[in-house]
Amino acid sequence: MSAKHPYLLGLVAALLVVSCETPQAICDQAQQLYDARDYAAALPLYRKSADKGNAQARYMLAKCYDFGYGTRKDIKEAVRWYRSAAELGHVDAQNNLATCYFSGAGVPENMQQAVFWYSRAAEQGDASAYNNLGLHYLNGQGVAKDLAKAASLFAVAAQLDDANGQYNLGKCYDMGLGVQQDPQQAEHWIRKAAAQGQRNAALFMQDKGWQ
Repeated sequence: MSAKHPYLLGLVAALLVVSCETPQAICDQAQQLYDARDYAAALPLYRKSADKGNAQARYMLAKCYDFGYGTRKDIKEAVRWYRSAAELGHVDAQNNLATCYFSGAGVPENMQQAVFWYSRAAEQGDASAYNNLGLHYLNGQGVAKDLAKAASLFAVAAQLDDANGQYNLGKCYDMGLGVQQDPQQAEHWIRKAAAQGQRNAALFMQDKGWQ
């Protein structure tokens, strides 16, 4: 067949080359290098994939700038790529972008934007986003203070096995914040958080004398 249809072999070879150059394939190559801690080699591949629209590559590129992996640390550049990935629906990027707005890292502090991006991540079922959003409602940061809403958000995070959400829900039950005070529920959730290594929960148990 190759003698009669040599163009078919060329077409197959071209398709193989194209498949190896897809944004996801490039990102996968970069990830292998990143996992091997060859950050300098991973970085240009992440950028190549990111420029082709790959959300994961944009997120990982942001992390490289955020932590100085394979490049100088540049939080403003990290925020730019977190935003780019977040706008494509990348949940971890949405969380990190929200945290940047909360802490004023690489962008001016903006609680409304923090709430917006935590909300976007929570809509995708991210447990830590539910917990962080709960803290905003608990403290009235970027939203009107609403203890019942905070407790309900902590409850979702806790059910999703987020240790911080479990601790915060336990505290709500302990103090009667947004829920009826319930010592048994408080102990239940704080114990679950402590079992996952949540430090504040472990200290709280010590203070209470719980074994």
